[in-house]
Amino acid sequence: MARFPRPALVAGLLLPTVLACGSVCPQIPTEEKRTFLAVRPEEGGYVINAGDQLQIEVWQNQQLTRSVRVRPDGKITLPLVNDVSAAGETVPSFQKNLTERLKTYIKEPIVSITVTSFSTKQLYIQGQVRTPAAYNYAGEVYLIQALTLAGGTTPFAEGCAVVVRRKGDAFVRYDVELDPILTGQDLRENIALQPNDVVTVR
Repeated sequence: MARFPRPALVAGLLLPTVLACGSVCPQIPTEEKRTFLAVRPEEGGYVINAGDQLQIEVWQNQQLTRSVRVRPDGKITLPLVNDVSAAGETVPSFQKNLTERLKTYIKEPIVSITVTSFSTKQLYIQGQVRTPAAYNYAGEVYLIQALTLAGGTTPFAEGCAVVVRRKGDAFVRYDVELDPILTGQDLRENIALQPNDVVTVR
């Protein structure tokens, strides 16, 4: 199995060193930014925890299509396969494992899994913030809220935040100039963050 860099190090590995002319943010291709915004949490290597609510869809099988909560022992229960360990698996790996289990009973099952409720969520904030760290959060969190969690920017911040998000085996980036959203002039770039996002303030 491929080993991935620790999330806190990812942004440092991926940020380009050349800045866009006239901008405090690095040049990130428009297509990459579109891909970033389209990533769902379950595509981002999210690791399932006890207490998460999962929506399991088995194509053309209503008996197996249902919403289940991961029990404290890390397992879920489904017809045919009974108890299946879910906690500690990424969504893609659990989807693959469940598909293999169902092949004993169903010909070529097509399984889709979505996390509809998270028990715990974490993001990483680093760079020119007063308290860089990994932060747990509940509900939704937006970029301004994340910066507040980290105590705001330092006097040395140039005014750019680069967010790195995992999509499958790859990482995609999004950059935000901070002045417009911090002053309230333009909040369109106050993007919603996802579990395991890495925010680097420059």
